[in-house]
Amino acid sequence: MQAISVQSAQGNYDIDVGDALLQSVGAVIAQKIPKARVAALVVDQAIEHTWAREVAASLQAAGLRVVMHVVHASEENKSIAQVEKIWRFLIAQRVQRSDVLCAMGGGIVGDMAAFAASTYMRGIATVMIPTTLLAMVDAAIGGKTAVNLPISSDALDASLSKNLSINLPTNLPTNSSPNLAKNMAGTICAPAWVVSDIRTLTTLSAREFRCGLAECVKHALLADESILSWLETHREGLRAMDPARLVELVHRSVSVKAAIVSRDEHEQGERAHLNLGHTFAHAIESLMHDQVHHGEAVSIGLVAMAAASQAAGWWPNADKFQISKRLDDLGLPVRMPASVDREKLKNAMKLDKKGQSGAIRLVLLKGLGRPGVLDAASEHVIDAGLDAIGA
Repeated sequence: MQAISVQSAQGNYDIDVGDALLQSVGAVIAQKIPKARVAALVVDQAIEHTWAREVAASLQAAGLRVVMHVVHASEENKSIAQVEKIWRFLIAQRVQRSDVLCAMGGGIVGDMAAFAASTYMRGIATVMIPTTLLAMVDAAIGGKTAVNLPISSDALDASLSKNLSINLPTNLPTNSSPNLAKNMAGTICAPAWVVSDIRTLTTLSAREFRCGLAECVKHALLADESILSWLETHREGLRAMDPARLVELVHRSVSVKAAIVSRDEHEQGERAHLNLGHTFAHAIESLMHDQVHHGEAVSIGLVAMAAASQAAGWWPNADKFQISKRLDDLGLPVRMPASVDREKLKNAMKLDKKGQSGAIRLVLLKGLGRPGVLDAASEHVIDAGLDAIGA
């Protein structure tokens, strides 16, 4: 097992990464949260009958009363309505402030369950148990919790649209899923513990595993070329789900994010760099969430980011590092899978919570390991990014 410590004003916590860690979850929680009598498990339905049962048994063996709430993980379900269901479940099960909520699954369940925990009784202890690569290396780290908000034309009043200088689409098909503003409502609340058991990765689909690799590439771009080189060298071992390679992959990527959030927990500066490529990605995902998974949108967003960085004059030799090829070699998409109106994409980018006064704010690179924030990207820079991904 490899442990990484995260510094937080709300209390420091550890991220444990290893093989076969789930069986000891109960004993560790009993030690870290000794006053807890109830463990509320909020789990993705995909692992309800597998990994969740192993954790439930471990918690029961440690003397905790275990109650379980199952969630169907989707971007549409990552909503206030679903959080209310979790709140009502916690009340019905008589969960007290001294108890613990364990969020178990991918990033959607983790974000939503942690948001519920951070607001129930003004906050109860949360243990993050990510079971996807994407959640292990990104969503479960840093204490961010969130739900999505709808941005269909009837969801925002005219004054908000005017203030944001956005022309929201008014001709959405009535039978379409609503467009979503990603992670617009949330909190920052440090977990008590994060435990990543790489065995859970062996039951992921190939597509879900690749989605996590996109965030690993992002962290590599924020750090240095050594992680990119490591990904290329060990690509076959990762595809074969070699336990040692998986532990090292997660540890390397987590170390990058943990260091950043330790220095800037509330995103006053450096933590914004973790949004590398995400202004493009969140816009793509908000309009195509029924076709594009988060990690796939991140991959496409990183290609757009590299082109935008070059167009801005920040990273003139970006082509040398072949970001698109590296992502493609990992089986990740590098272009839009279907046609989307460019103006709708730009409008969605303006709705990104990192933007200011309707301007599009991009996190770009000046070189590997040299991120920066462009507060008001020009049309030329944005269009260069969109051109690179076929938007």
